[in-house]
Amino acid sequence: MHKGKFDALLERYEQFWVRSNSDRCILNLSAPISAQTFRGHASLEEKWLDADYICKQYKFNTSQTFYVAEGVPMLFTNLGPGCFSACVGGPFVLAENTIWFDSAPIVTDWQNPPALQFDQGSEMWQHIERLQARFAVEGFHFSITDLGGIMDIVSSLRGAEALLYDLYDYPEEVRAFTRRVKDLWFEGYQKQIETIKATGQPYNNWMNIPSKKPWYPIQCDFCAMISPAHFETFVLEDLVEQANRIDRTIYHLDGKGELPHLDMILDIPSLTGVQWVPGDGQPEHWDEQWFWIYRKIQDKKKTLVLSGGLSDLDMPGAERLIKSIDPRGVYISATCSSPDGAKRLLENVERWSE
Repeated sequence: MHKGKFDALLERYEQFWVRSNSDRCILNLSAPISAQTFRGHASLEEKWLDADYICKQYKFNTSQTFYVAEGVPMLFTNLGPGCFSACVGGPFVLAENTIWFDSAPIVTDWQNPPALQFDQGSEMWQHIERLQARFAVEGFHFSITDLGGIMDIVSSLRGAEALLYDLYDYPEEVRAFTRRVKDLWFEGYQKQIETIKATGQPYNNWMNIPSKKPWYPIQCDFCAMISPAHFETFVLEDLVEQANRIDRTIYHLDGKGELPHLDMILDIPSLTGVQWVPGDGQPEHWDEQWFWIYRKIQDKKKTLVLSGGLSDLDMPGAERLIKSIDPRGVYISATCSSPDGAKRLLENVERWSE
């Protein structure tokens, strides 16, 4: 993407961050130009770890993609969700559609838990730095990696089922361990921020929302399985600290199981916004049953992120959604069926926003 155009888009994204985009919501729209696909990977190692393969695939995919509105290409440093657990002593296993970090938990005895360290010499951290060094040489707009939520990392290191029992049986030990993971997490986060700062490009991550200031999606997928009381005891304090110490934060609200905690999340003063994800098998973002969530988020003056939030194949649904929200501080991404479909969706959103 031409630098002048990219800089103009970055200014538009800054309007999102400060909720000053009063004309329409920010739209990261894209569509395939053709049905061509990049060659398949020869192995799992090539797919996840081979810089040549990843860079060639990215170049091909961006050349075959049409971007409109605030659509912007970004190369996500994708080494699996919550990869930081493998940088503090946990294992990782490559798979076709993800990388697993909970295959062999290392916390087996709370009377003698492992002494965690952020190991920059670990295999996982070396992969992260090696790939990002190549992305920087190529001149790509690339993201920091998906470090993961603090409690989610603890879950990977202990095992989710065992951890659920531990909240009752070993609450003090769990909390102390979680605080240790949090301290190490900030070390890893800061190193990633330094990597992006050295390139002179804006900050980004898996949500693909460029920012002039460092930012991160904070989360706790594990909290879908726990009560609000346990959320307040084991999770909330760390989220507050992340929101206080990171310039901009968006909470990744992943599915109906996390809704009991929404009020506590929205009451974090320094939290910038919330991303709503309906979850597998649930109605799409534009279903009216979710609109109360959007109103609650916006009433708290938080930004609202709806990744995959519109479709050019359901214009009535898109219209309902757009007319139900205040456009200020709203980011919606969508992969449309075709370039014409993306352009029609943009034209309609502009008309519905008048």
